[in-house]
Amino acid sequence: MNIRQSIRLLLLLPLILAVSLTACEPAPPTPSAEGERATVAEVVDGDTVELADGRRVRYIGVNTPETGRPYAQEAHRFNESLTLGQTVWLERDEMESDVYGRLLAYVWVGETFVNLELVRQGYANAFYVPPNGRYAALFAQTEEEARAAGLGMWAPADVPLRITALHYDGPGSDRVDPNGEWVELTNEGDEPLNLRGYTLKNAGLLLYTFGDITLPPGGTLRLYSGRGKDSATELYWGLAGEEAWHNTGDGAYLRTPDGLFVDCYVYSGD
Repeated sequence: MNIRQSIRLLLLLPLILAVSLTACEPAPPTPSAEGERATVAEVVDGDTVELADGRRVRYIGVNTPETGRPYAQEAHRFNESLTLGQTVWLERDEMESDVYGRLLAYVWVGETFVNLELVRQGYANAFYVPPNGRYAALFAQTEEEARAAGLGMWAPADVPLRITALHYDGPGSDRVDPNGEWVELTNEGDEPLNLRGYTLKNAGLLLYTFGDITLPPGGTLRLYSGRGKDSATELYWGLAGEEAWHNTGDGAYLRTPDGLFVDCYVYSGD
């Protein structure tokens, strides 16, 4: 190979690499052939819409902040921008409705996968509820990418508080003895940290708000899911007859009082 050929090859390498990387990327999902068309008449919140025929649709696999929580309005507005007045394609999974009678669906507007876009833009976290897991891995990966980029509700707080352990599967039934579950927090900074107003939330709806407790530098505390007497190093959520952390997979999300993202612990379960 002469010098001219070598130079030409070097110039072509970036193009060859870009083509190779593009070829390795998984193809984006497309709507299933099985489903139904409908029109969105009202957007209820970030992950729920009402159709023209009166049915309510809860998006599968994602969860946006509840009304009144930080970033709830942003998620609601983003959902409106995608779906309000639009003809949508509803794709079902194995379980077709929830306990509230809402239709569970993956929602598409043309080629736009609404559930996925909410996660991609940082307005929702992945929320796997068995058996509806068709796109669970994709949602989890997309959430991780949005967190890394600090998008939407993943805007980071400069706080040295970390989730250093999560025990989600205690002995026996977690519903009978919720205190078999616990989350450990550690102040990795050099100054005391007051946790008043901080929140810890699972991937679904359960949320714990910390009271007036201060962690010293290097200090650790555990939050147990069940009932008990709070101390400087042990707190109790107060749950009875339900688990905070699902054994099939979940996430613990820690935020400041104004909703900035502090840390998370996401696991896939058994």
